[in-house]
Amino acid sequence: MPQTNKIEVAVINIVNKRKKFAMNKDLNGGFGTADSYSNSIYEKIISIIKRKSIKLPIISLAFLMGIFKHQNISAEYYEGKLPKKEPNIILIYGSMIDYKNENFFYKLLKNKFKNASIGFIGPFPSTKPELFNKSDFIIIGDFEYFFLKKFKNKSQLKGKIIVKEKIDLNELPHPELEGFPIKDYSYFPAISKKPFFVLQSSRGCPYGCSYYCVYGKFQGSKIRVRSPKKVIEDIIYLKNKYNMKGFQFRDPTFGIVKNYIEEFCNEIKKHNLKIQWGIETRTDLLNEKRIKLMFDVGLKNINLGIESINPEIAKQNKRRLTEMQYQESLFKYCEKLGVKVSAFYLFGYEGDTKKSIESTLNYAKRINTFLARFAVCTPYPGTKFFDDLEKQKRILTHNYEKYTQFNLVFKHENLNNKEIQKMLSKAYKQYYFRPAYILKMLKWKIRGF
Repeated sequence: MPQTNKIEVAVINIVNKRKKFAMNKDLNGGFGTADSYSNSIYEKIISIIKRKSIKLPIISLAFLMGIFKHQNISAEYYEGKLPKKEPNIILIYGSMIDYKNENFFYKLLKNKFKNASIGFIGPFPSTKPELFNKSDFIIIGDFEYFFLKKFKNKSQLKGKIIVKEKIDLNELPHPELEGFPIKDYSYFPAISKKPFFVLQSSRGCPYGCSYYCVYGKFQGSKIRVRSPKKVIEDIIYLKNKYNMKGFQFRDPTFGIVKNYIEEFCNEIKKHNLKIQWGIETRTDLLNEKRIKLMFDVGLKNINLGIESINPEIAKQNKRRLTEMQYQESLFKYCEKLGVKVSAFYLFGYEGDTKKSIESTLNYAKRINTFLARFAVCTPYPGTKFFDDLEKQKRILTHNYEKYTQFNLVFKHENLNNKEIQKMLSKAYKQYYFRPAYILKMLKWKIRGF
């Protein structure tokens, strides 16, 4: 047990108040996303709605605060504000989409608190530590493991601290939310109940799409699971202490472990929990029986990556498409029950053309899910996709704040950024501002979902 009487920690999530679009640093494997749509009137409307309705906390920081409480270390959490008195240690969560601003605040804090050790944590500083190397230290790897298993005193926090081990999720204490702006968090309209927070039942992803995806790179290909009983204990704790009513799971693929969904739903029934919750998963892990089982205990939202409907492009990009008839039957079943499906699509895959993107957009409009998100295929630092493009000299910018999923940041064989932007604008306009979609929303409203 560390000698904690002299340790005071400040954990900081910098909020960039100058940006006029939604930024959520917990998404995209902890690298963060920024919905930097173009300037069309339709996208401006969507941007305003999204900025006001979707704000997510960083689940790993809530677990970190739980670790400090468990270790009897004095710690304060700051989001959108800074400490007024000098702590011994300051931990800044670093992101891809706001790293310049985070470095600016590092300098500001270092000038103010000259005796504090100030450093960065998170997947992006672990991947690109050279962007944060003016700080006192960078924890490269699993910072939760470091503070739960290795941390003893301030003197350890110097330079690059490499953590090769990964946390056993069952060893994490409950997430602690003191200092978190709970009233601000929202995932509307997918989850309507508030107070709202995020949860996590697993980390890691074994699928081949790790070629593109940062989840597999940083969390690893091996699945690590927090047991259903532990997750239920988290829910009960958060309900009792913070009156939480809505949750969205931040697993890369919820229910990937056999029988996990069944065991989790049985635990909810056992404790008679009245909550709303949502997941992100793969269509091929679902069936009507599983969906009904989850719906009966509060499931309201499923995020699914469709991405492209072209089999050849999917194959070229190491993706496996779900059989369309099966996929669409599940979507219809979800709508019948009252489970909202949010479908994600990507433009600008290798091999994509205007024609193939048009086909994907037409498919999106035809299946008409509750929500649709259109974004740009983006090579993230640390992935094999990025490395391959770098070797081919096709990366167009190393300003990673441009990697928002709304810019084409590599040289595409068939498309340029202007064309991609135009097609994104067209997608959002044609999807959300058409009679068939507006009618569907009215029906959902009438049904009370």
